Amino acid sequence: MRLVVFFSLFLCPSIYSRPQGAAGPLQNHDPEKAIITADDVSLFWKAYDHWAGDLKADPAKLAEVLQQEYLDKGSQGVKDFTPGRIVSARHLSDQVLKYRAYYEGVRHNTELIQSAIPEIRKNFGEMKRLYPDAVFPPVYFLIGAINSGGTSSGHGLMIGAEMFSEKNPLAPSTDSIAIVMHELMHFQQKHADDTLLATCLREGSADFVAELASGHNLNARNKTYGDSHEEELWRKLQEDIKKPKNEHLHDWLYNYDEAKRVGPPDLGYYMGYKIAQAYYQSARDKAAALKAIIEMRDPEKILANSGYGKRFSNQDVK
Repeated sequence: MRLVVFFSLFLCPSIYSRPQGAAGPLQNHDPEKAIITADDVSLFWKAYDHWAGDLKADPAKLAEVLQQEYLDKGSQGVKDFTPGRIVSARHLSDQVLKYRAYYEGVRHNTELIQSAIPEIRKNFGEMKRLYPDAVFPPVYFLIGAINSGGTSSGHGLMIGAEMFSEKNPLAPSTDSIAIVMHELMHFQQKHADDTLLATCLREGSADFVAELASGHNLNARNKTYGDSHEEELWRKLQEDIKKPKNEHLHDWLYNYDEAKRVGPPDLGYYMGYKIAQAYYQSARDKAAALKAIIEMRDPEKILANSGYGKRFSNQDVK
């Protein structure tokens, strides 16, 4: 069975809106003090080895071991990731048993994530330079149920390390850095509206700013298709954002498993990126433009002032 069926949640919308006035690590503005840890990855494999070795890989024992030695001992990130992603020790056990070869195949890559932490911290420093008001929450790399590359909670960013491997056609191992930066951008955003336009701009601007800060774009795989169909995509998006709220959201976003999709998945990320890029490039005050893109308080204003649609047959943005 192809693992791709599980990747529809790879680029998950955040399950969290950062509370205003939050204290403690959520208001950390120093990249050097940010918690970035892969301890939960080590904890998972320690539990796995105990099951595979001492318990002779008895399928009936795996859920119990994962509960006691991984979920119960895991970080706040594991606890926050469990309800919507890991679900339960039983669910995680079922996934590990069903896709044991996949988990074992990506183990080495997950264990290498520790060595990527210095680069992530360096990228945090560049983000601080670009946006001095940046907040740097804790980042927890962990092992999940092959259904989510990353999301956030009120306690920080959670990254599903098992998703990033050359064995996963949608998420090569280098994307583990890109998704941290993408999710970090979501942590800065202020706009909570879930309309099609706002969602495309939140996701696409997260890619755009993450690329400025790190050189990594999580959705660069859509660039070839997007660039060759850009005017067609723009005209379709213009039509869809005028329709009732969210009527066409899954035509554009979070649609790896949508049969009706035309072209690659998540083209809304590409369109949001292009609009944010146009807004930034046309702005005289780059710092102010970047702040507006990052905070994303007014998606409609960013679209209107981007001049993006004017490149297509001199068509004005409406």
